[in-house]
Amino acid sequence: MIGQDSYREPFSALLNDTTIVPYGDISAVEKVVDEKTAAVVIEPIQGEGGVNVPPDGYLAELSEICHRQGALLILDEIQTGIGRTGRWLGLEHDGAKPDIITLGKGLGGGFPVAAFLCTEELARTASPGEHGGTYIGNPLAAVAANSVLEVIEKEQIVENAARLGKIFSGELEKFVKENPGLAKETRGRGLLQGLVLNDMEKASKIPLHAAKKGVLVNVTAGNVIRFFPPLNIRDSELMEAWHVIQGIIQET
Repeated sequence: MIGQDSYREPFSALLNDTTIVPYGDISAVEKVVDEKTAAVVIEPIQGEGGVNVPPDGYLAELSEICHRQGALLILDEIQTGIGRTGRWLGLEHDGAKPDIITLGKGLGGGFPVAAFLCTEELARTASPGEHGGTYIGNPLAAVAANSVLEVIEKEQIVENAARLGKIFSGELEKFVKENPGLAKETRGRGLLQGLVLNDMEKASKIPLHAAKKGVLVNVTAGNVIRFFPPLNIRDSELMEAWHVIQGIIQET
């Protein structure tokens, strides 16, 4: 279902009929979602696609269209969930009402675990054993996830992501304004931020140079540096890493 051709093409023969519409374009959604549509799958913020944030109200409107047409709304919160955007779930920024939410990554704090959340109405359609797996819900994974959630609440990690996200977003915007020849824009929420560079070749070199200096970042969509730091990162650590990245961008 992913929109990037490099991921879709190798498996195209195995895929059911799907329609890809431009992200954030509600009119495009209205044209294709009808009573024959099974479900709409979307990320509250596109991570791999370039840290794209939809227009305000988009997810709420999407919810209304899906529910009106009888289609399921499935939110992929693998990247945006568990405090990443400064809220427990990315959907909270826009008032979306999904039928299904998928969670992972941050849920285990490094331990491999994922979760499938759905409405009670939808849950009644599945019988015991129809949705499961050999390792799903094992005791160790459950304890790990519960421990992570307890620490996040106790240490106010979500609030830290929201606070630091505003600070870091301001730093990125300042960099764009002062370096129009290097960067064109910044986007994101909380501690999921993207810096869009003008030069794709320069962008491709950033991760390796940064790793050599002890900072891990990656590049998505060709020219977007994606910042995905630990949610419990300290202000000084984040600014130190950002100083390293600034220097690499300006020197490369």
